[in-house]
Amino acid sequence: MIDKRLLFSLLLMTSFSSHAVSLATKIDSFKKAFKKEQAVEIYDIRLIQKEYPTVLLSPDTLLPQTASYPYSQLQQLYRNAQTCTGPWPVSPLVGEPLVLIRALCKGIKLPTSWFARSGMIHPGGGSYAYRYVQIHPNRLGQLEPYMHIKERTLGAEGTLLHHLQEMDDTAIRAIISGSDTIIADKLLWIRKGSRYYLYPMNLKQKNLDKFELDMVEFKEGDNCYVRNGNVCWQEESNSKTLSYIVLFLVFVNLCLAVGWGISQWNGKRREMKSRMLVLQILTHELRTPIASLGLTVEGFRRQFESLPESLYDEFRRLCEDSRRLRQLAEASKDYLQSDDKGFATEWIPSVEEWLSYRCMEYSQPVQFKINKDSAIKVNIYWLGNCIDNLISNAHKYGIQPVILSVTVENKNLKIEVIDGGQLTKANWKELKTPFVSKAGLGLGLTIVESMIKRMGGTMTLQGPPTTFILEIPCETDNPTC
Repeated sequence: MIDKRLLFSLLLMTSFSSHAVSLATKIDSFKKAFKKEQAVEIYDIRLIQKEYPTVLLSPDTLLPQTASYPYSQLQQLYRNAQTCTGPWPVSPLVGEPLVLIRALCKGIKLPTSWFARSGMIHPGGGSYAYRYVQIHPNRLGQLEPYMHIKERTLGAEGTLLHHLQEMDDTAIRAIISGSDTIIADKLLWIRKGSRYYLYPMNLKQKNLDKFELDMVEFKEGDNCYVRNGNVCWQEESNSKTLSYIVLFLVFVNLCLAVGWGISQWNGKRREMKSRMLVLQILTHELRTPIASLGLTVEGFRRQFESLPESLYDEFRRLCEDSRRLRQLAEASKDYLQSDDKGFATEWIPSVEEWLSYRCMEYSQPVQFKINKDSAIKVNIYWLGNCIDNLISNAHKYGIQPVILSVTVENKNLKIEVIDGGQLTKANWKELKTPFVSKAGLGLGLTIVESMIKRMGGTMTLQGPPTTFILEIPCETDNPTC
C-alpha cells in the first residue's frame, strides 16, 4: 500500500517537472516567434533609464520617505514651513528640503541645476520640482523632466512617457527590473537584448494559439504558476493533462482506501466467524458431558432416600448446577445460531410469579414491584441472566435498598433495577468500559447491553438514585398491552 502511494507521488512530481520544462521551452519559442520588423515601437533600455531615473518611475517614491530622515528634524522643518520663521534645523540630512522651503518662503528662484543635482524626491513623497512648480507654475516647462512621471502632464499618445504613465504599479516595477515580458497600454513589451520591442495584441494572440499557451496580466493577490514581469503564463493542453492526472491519482487513492477498508472489514468478519466456529464446537462438545452429568444426577435422585442427610444440601446444589449448565448450553447454541437475528422466545405464564421466585433466590433482599401481572413471550435464560447481573451489581456496588420494578404496557416490558447510589447518565460510558471500571462491572454491563440489543431492546442509566432501565418489546396475552 505504501509503495503504491510512493509510486503515485513520484509520478505526480514527474508530471509537474515535465510540465514546467515544457512550458519554459514554449515560452522561449513564443518570444522568438516575434520578429523585430513586426514591432510598432522600439525603446532602448538605457535611454529609458537615462530619461526616467528609477526614483521618477517607482510608485514607492510618491509615498512619504520619513524613514530616510531624522523624524524630529522633519517635524521642526514642517513647523518652519508653516510660519516661514526659524530657528531652522541644522542637520545636513535635511539640507535639501530646507533649501526648498526657504526658497519658497522667501521667493528665491532656484536654478534648474539645483533640481538636477538634488535627490529629486521630497521627504513627504513626490518630487521637489512638483512642489516648486505649485508656487511657480511658469517654471513647469523647465522643471518637468525632474518630476515623477505621475506628476507630469499626460504625454502624447504613442510616446514613451504616455506608455509609462498608463502602466500600473506592477508593470512599472517590471520595467525597472528589466523583465522579459510586460503587458501595458494594450501592447506586449518583449525584451530582446538591451531593447524593448512593442507588439500589437492581435499578433500576441496569434502566437499564443500557435504554441498552445495562455498569458494574462498579473494582479496583486493572483496565484501564478509561472510569472515574468507582470505576465502570468499558462499552458492550455498540459494544464488539462495535469488536471486529468491529478483526478486519476485521487481516484486511484480513493479506490485503494476503499479496498483497504473492505479488506479490513472482511478480515474481521472472517476472524469473528472463526471464533464463532470454535464456540460452536465447544458448545457441541460440552453437551455430551452435561448430558452425562444429568444422568448421574438422575441416578442420585432415584437413590435420594438412601443418601445421608448431610449430603442433601450438596445434592441440591449439584442438581441446580446441572440445570444451569444445561440451560447455558442450550442458550449458547441459540445465541450462536441466531447470528444477527433475535433470540428464540418462549411464554412465561406469569411474569410476577417468575420474578418473585428469582427475588427470593438472591442472597440479599430485593424489593419487587410490578404494575400488573401478564404472560409475556421472551428469551427466559438471557433476560434472567441480565436481571441477575444488574441485581448482583446493585448488591456489590450500590446502596440498600435494592428495588426491582417492572412495568408491562403497550407491548413493552420495562424493567428497572434501583439502588440508593449516586450514579447518573453521565457515568454510563465509563461504567460499561470493560476492565476500566470496578472489577467485572464494566464487562458485565457490556454483556447485558449486548444481550438486550439482541432482544431488540435498549438499556439506559438514570439517576440519582442509580437506576438501570431495560426496555424490551414483548408479546403478551393481556389485550391492553
